[in-house]
Amino acid sequence: MKKYRYSGPLSGVTLDDGREVMLHPGSEVELPPEHEYTQTLLALNYLSPLPASPAQPPKKGAADGR
Repeated sequence: MKKYRYSGPLSGVTLDDGREVMLHPGSEVELPPEHEYTQTLLALNYLSPLPASPAQPPKKGAADGR
C-alpha cells in the first residue's frame, strides 16, 4: 500500500481484498500502487504520491537513565 493525496471528485472503490476506500477531495488515502483503479486515478492526476514517512528513532527518556 502507498499513501496518496486525492484531489478528484467524491468517489469510492472496493479493492480486490474487499476493503472499501472512500475518496474525499484533499484527503490522504492508502491504495495499492499496482491496482488498475490507482493507475487510472494517477493518469487523471487525481492522486499525488506522498513521501514515505521516515522511521522515527526511539525516544530518550527515564527508561534509559538520561
